[in-house]
Amino acid sequence: MCGIAVAIDWDDAEAVVRKMIGSLVHRGDVDDPVLSPAPDTAMGTRRLRIVDAEGGVQPQFAFDNRFLVSFNGEIYNHEALRRELEGLGVVFHTASDTEVLANALRVWGGGALQRLVGMYAFVAFDLKTGEFLAARDPLGVKPLYLIQSARGFLFCSEIRPLLAASETGEVLLLPPGHALSRTLFTPFARLAPDPAIAPAADRPETLDRLLEDAVRTRIPPGLPFATFFSGGIDSTLIAHYAARHRPEAPGYFLGGYDAPDYAYAARYADMTGYDMRLVPMEPDHAIGLIGDVVSTVESFEPSVVRDALCGYLLSRRAQADGFRVALCGEGADELFAGYVPLEAAYAEGAEYGDPVREQLLAGMHRSNLQRVDRCGMRFGVEVREPFLDPAVIAYALNLDPAALVRETSTGPMGKQPLRRLFDLHPGQLPREIAARAKLPMHRGSGFDVSQADAPWVRHAEAVVSDREFSDGQREYAAFDLRTKEEWLYLRRLAETLDVRRVPHLTDRARLSFPTLKRMERVAEYMA
Repeated sequence: MCGIAVAIDWDDAEAVVRKMIGSLVHRGDVDDPVLSPAPDTAMGTRRLRIVDAEGGVQPQFAFDNRFLVSFNGEIYNHEALRRELEGLGVVFHTASDTEVLANALRVWGGGALQRLVGMYAFVAFDLKTGEFLAARDPLGVKPLYLIQSARGFLFCSEIRPLLAASETGEVLLLPPGHALSRTLFTPFARLAPDPAIAPAADRPETLDRLLEDAVRTRIPPGLPFATFFSGGIDSTLIAHYAARHRPEAPGYFLGGYDAPDYAYAARYADMTGYDMRLVPMEPDHAIGLIGDVVSTVESFEPSVVRDALCGYLLSRRAQADGFRVALCGEGADELFAGYVPLEAAYAEGAEYGDPVREQLLAGMHRSNLQRVDRCGMRFGVEVREPFLDPAVIAYALNLDPAALVRETSTGPMGKQPLRRLFDLHPGQLPREIAARAKLPMHRGSGFDVSQADAPWVRHAEAVVSDREFSDGQREYAAFDLRTKEEWLYLRRLAETLDVRRVPHLTDRARLSFPTLKRMERVAEYMA
């Protein structure tokens, strides 16, 4: 994982790229050389050394030196692709996944995107034609932003360096699963059930195998790693599968002994001997981090910022303990109906649940995954999401929706396929975790009681007057501010970047769904 900066047909390209890379130092531990493959074109990387630490210098050439690639992410199936390409006569000079990507693009063209398993954002430049291809993984785990002028393009992994590099132009977002060239902007992946495949029954043994494979492929060979662990269903399963291969890997739990999540997390640790390390969650200290968290995550959405604080603290501790890679449970709630709105929607049928799930999956790149990327990379930690493995996604999306949710005495309960996995490993996975309800990180860690009863809300009420809020709503009308908390975060964000030059920030992370029988339960969850 890295931070990339690319300038194509841009005045002073090399100086501009060096400036952007200088703003991405937190995303890696070494600056690779900036290359200029053509006039007014430059490519650079701030690299976090994980795959082929010494040989994986970027940008990397394809075998015939025609393509040059700057790449952010990890290609988990790079070894299999390498073998296939070697069978076609391609000669490799490094063990890096970046060189695999460069050669795959050279041999298969845009079709290579269909073969990649991983999280990625890259820009490939054709030295013969001057054409380029920029692409982003189907879920948008890795970010890629750009500014386009009348003549050229700037690309970068974060927003702020682009704004600093160019005094004009809007910062645009390359959507997940899309590819961009000079003449083409097209999707290459779509997350939706395959209409040609009949909905399948849940097969716990199959899902068990898929998840273990997904975790195994994300464990870095020869490097220590950690897990982010809450004692919830998702993170417990990740810890469980990781322990089968590397039992020494520790888990970081956010909060103290009185946190709502603690009893569940401790139960798993006691049962298995898991190395659970507590990361303190102190409200006064946390409130003091608001400015840095908002600046880090490049968002003002409360749902992003609150959980971003959690990811910030966990990543900071993981870095302090010497880890460059961590595994987390992101994606399970969106795929397997773990959120109350999804539970309520699927309880009334797929025609209600599927559109809500599609919205959540389509918005992850602007919410959970943006938080994961920014908070991890703020401290040079690559956070990997096994639930977002293509095989796991395909399993979930083609599952019979009736298998996702079960009616209970307290209402519909989702994530039934994941809960059933606990039955396969009764001596290693506590039943009380399988039966528990979903808690967002900021609640499970003991920081918030609810959306409305939270230190964040009280702090915003204390520091933002009614007059200031009213003025802010008028000044930033396009951002549709509804709470003082939102205005507090937007004001902090506007101190470090020109939010008006970033149009996608006005596209709020809000769900729309039809009226349901259990709207009061959804409203209570959202309140």
